[in-house]
Amino acid sequence: MNTYKKMMRLATGVAMVGLLTTPVLAKDRNNHDDNMFNNMPKAKNIIFFVGDGMGVSTVTASRIYSVGVDGELTMDTFPHTALSKTYTADHITPDSAGTMTAMMTGINANSGIIGYGPETERNDFNHDGDGDRLWTLLEIAKQKGKKVGVVTTARVTHATPAACYAHVSERNHENDIALQALPTDVTYNDRLGDGIDLLMGGGRRFFTPGGMADEEGDTGSRSDGRDLRREFQDAGYTYIWSQEGFDNLEEENLPILGLFERSHMEYEYDRPNDLGGEPTLEAMVEKSIDLLENKKGYFLMVEGGRIDHAHHAGNAFRALTDTEEFDRAIATAVKKANLRDTLIIVTADHSHVFTIAGYPMRQPSDLKYDFGSAPQEYLDNDMEQQHGGILDVVYDISSSTGDITARTAKDGAPYAMLGYQNGSGYRPEPRLNPQDDPFPGLGGADTLIPDEFGNTGSEHTQYKQEAAVPLGSETHAAEDVAIYAIGPQAWMFHGTVKNTHIFDVMQSAFKY
Repeated sequence: MNTYKKMMRLATGVAMVGLLTTPVLAKDRNNHDDNMFNNMPKAKNIIFFVGDGMGVSTVTASRIYSVGVDGELTMDTFPHTALSKTYTADHITPDSAGTMTAMMTGINANSGIIGYGPETERNDFNHDGDGDRLWTLLEIAKQKGKKVGVVTTARVTHATPAACYAHVSERNHENDIALQALPTDVTYNDRLGDGIDLLMGGGRRFFTPGGMADEEGDTGSRSDGRDLRREFQDAGYTYIWSQEGFDNLEEENLPILGLFERSHMEYEYDRPNDLGGEPTLEAMVEKSIDLLENKKGYFLMVEGGRIDHAHHAGNAFRALTDTEEFDRAIATAVKKANLRDTLIIVTADHSHVFTIAGYPMRQPSDLKYDFGSAPQEYLDNDMEQQHGGILDVVYDISSSTGDITARTAKDGAPYAMLGYQNGSGYRPEPRLNPQDDPFPGLGGADTLIPDEFGNTGSEHTQYKQEAAVPLGSETHAAEDVAIYAIGPQAWMFHGTVKNTHIFDVMQSAFKY
């Protein structure tokens, strides 16, 4: 049996002892009630993984890419699952600010809002002031004496990480969000006590004065002239920006601010080319658990933020490789954490208009029958070479001849297995054969070449899957996303729930 499965089944058995009925959740989802479900097993620690934009189709495609159709990602092996409804208080299709606020506070907020309820409109466009600040789970954990950490591959001031510790009516006010994490600033979020213990990701531009070069030669974007890197150090933080600084971190360095990029961290595929070097998400999770572990416990939020950005760019390759790295980080957490007292939750804030199209065949070695002729590109679809063929065109078989061919659209051109409903990958008529597309990345030996002019990582050279509707950037989608859970009270995830249920379970499970 898979090692992860053994660990998870053991932890699940412990959690299920004596739990024969489903409890009624707290009516007031933001009251951090100490007395809820005291007779149930509790979690000393919670690790909350958010794959930004990681819809069900992304998980499926990443599974095929990483471990094959029959394989299992680490998140697949978690014993408790549910579907999460992601709509915000004012939008059917949500954004990350509203959804992460819902998951961190238990209150359904409006899109673009961080840390306020549905009576607060974006950017206070009615000029009637913001509503009451909601309590986030990170703030509650800090108030109860636990250590808290936020790790992301996006900017640390971006919507998902910011919803753990900040309160603003406009998610794009990232200069203000940075100040709310600085203990010495007048706008500091005093619910954070002596501060976030560990904050790592990208976003140096919002900590560096405009016109000043940072450690990698990029300029800051603060208009107030303040160098928050220095101010965080003056407030007692250890500041790091490179792989070397990360490697040297020890517990005595807490609290820690790690800013590895001017903006978002590199995509996992491009990370080895970073000038100063930056850690993998897996390494950041491993280090964070080591640094935060203590007798009272910790809350750690981990975001795979660049899954979302790759989808917006119409580049499925980087969405899949970042999801693969996200799953490796989950596997590391499972191995390091004690699942008897650590609740691990994996979910997404929303989905994308990303789909697996047509009736593509499995790779040749999976087939249990003989077939006729087949293109060499299909025959080369070995798992080791082509990752299950998920990035290729759609191949199907004739039920009369047994011959395998690339399926074509009405215009006579083959079409790819992966695509988007909208985005910058729109191809005007006439469509090209994807294997002859000026953006390489599909078909034959080109499947794993994600850039036109080599591994530059610049967005304009990245292959873009075909989109049906021309837009500058691909959009989010409204369908439900999956929740995967293991550990104390993980069994409370079942059926179809609102994303606010995630807060309810975390609040219930935490041992304060």
